Amino acid sequence: MIWNFVVGGAVGWLLANLMEEDKPVEKAEVTPEEALEVLVKDIRDEAEWAMEECTTDEEREMVYAQVKESVQKIQLTLQEKGEEIIADLRAQVADAPSKEEVADSVESRVQEFKEKMDNLSDSLNQALSDLKPKTAEA
Repeated sequence: MIWNFVVGGAVGWLLANLMEEDKPVEKAEVTPEEALEVLVKDIRDEAEWAMEECTTDEEREMVYAQVKESVQKIQLTLQEKGEEIIADLRAQVADAPSKEEVADSVESRVQEFKEKMDNLSDSLNQALSDLKPKTAEA
């Protein structure tokens, strides 16, 4: 009976560590496939260890049930994380400017840039004009 808690506890601990949001993990460190393989391997190893301890069919059935429950918990956690991601993406889309706003923004930036360049050009022309020698007045 203790193996139920061991398998469940080990899976819960591993899942918590894999899903922990506080620690930034670089994507290059662990691919999603590798993380899933580690999780599955851990469940399998713990289940096999528990099966070695079983002496009756009833105990084996309990291990099977625990494996099923552990996998279902993982599925539920992944589903919740997926829903969080979708909600974040929807919020980003809602906050994103429309095409018209972007076009207006780009046009106003281009216009501001043009005005600055025109002013700079006028200032440069004036400075060059001021540098020209004055013609002798008779």
